[in-house]
Amino acid sequence: MPWTNSQQKMLSIWPHFTGLISMICSGLIIFEVLRDKVKRNKVYHRLLLAMSISDLNTSFWYTLSTWPIPSETSNVYAPLGTRGSCVAQGFFVQLGIATPIFNAMLSIYYLLIIRYGWKEKDIKKVEKVFYFIPIVFALVTAFSALGLELLNNANLWCWIAPYPLSCKGSYRNNGINDCERGNNAWIFRWAFFYAPLWFIIIISMIAMFLTYFSVRKTELQSVKWTKSIKLQKAQALRHSKQVLKQAFFYLMAFYFSWLAATLTRLIQTINGKSYFPLILLFAITTPLQGGFNFIVYIRPK
Repeated sequence: MPWTNSQQKMLSIWPHFTGLISMICSGLIIFEVLRDKVKRNKVYHRLLLAMSISDLNTSFWYTLSTWPIPSETSNVYAPLGTRGSCVAQGFFVQLGIATPIFNAMLSIYYLLIIRYGWKEKDIKKVEKVFYFIPIVFALVTAFSALGLELLNNANLWCWIAPYPLSCKGSYRNNGINDCERGNNAWIFRWAFFYAPLWFIIIISMIAMFLTYFSVRKTELQSVKWTKSIKLQKAQALRHSKQVLKQAFFYLMAFYFSWLAATLTRLIQTINGKSYFPLILLFAITTPLQGGFNFIVYIRPK
């Protein structure tokens, strides 16, 4: 069922604002890290820098909202583009899968520092892995989506979608492909984005819990410390607790950004329906991840 004109306007206009906020906030994090030599030499800040660069790119394409969608498209507010602009937007939106993977790398960084006691020099030995995984996965899936002609109008913006939107695809149509482009796009949405997204969310949760239990164990052991040992280790324990809180808030930023989007796609996969309040929340929160990350970044100050 098509949305009303007012609903279409809301879904189109909100990402212009939330995407722009995310761009500004990601830009501020990038500026903060690049202007400070000490921060540039820290793995933590370099990970934040990479995550923010990725988010800045994605936020820009979210900010464009429905504009790149081909101008002849119906039931979408303000489509001004062509197939080429739509494919371009979809490609760079898919590249945005790197952002949540960088977030997961940050959770693993916290785990290694707090639970396993890794030092900065130890982290630097494996630092390249933290960049290799998100960048390679994002590039492989984005180019695969491009080659498979999966990048089409997805209503809120261009991304992995069937064309026309009403086609079923061969998997759901007795082996007959009734789509001009984007055959079985729903499978690739999950394979290229939502399944990896929630896999890394689970990984981040596990890392978070392991980090928490490590700090909690240290707190319980502190009861048995002598007064002199307490004085020696109190500062280190306070630092670990502060880092744990920071890790927790980054994980919450992760959830706020992607929960509505995942629920929307899950419901669409199960029964083919969309619910406007959830879609609207999706359109508002997904482009806003850079804003959430910036709030967490400045929180300790």
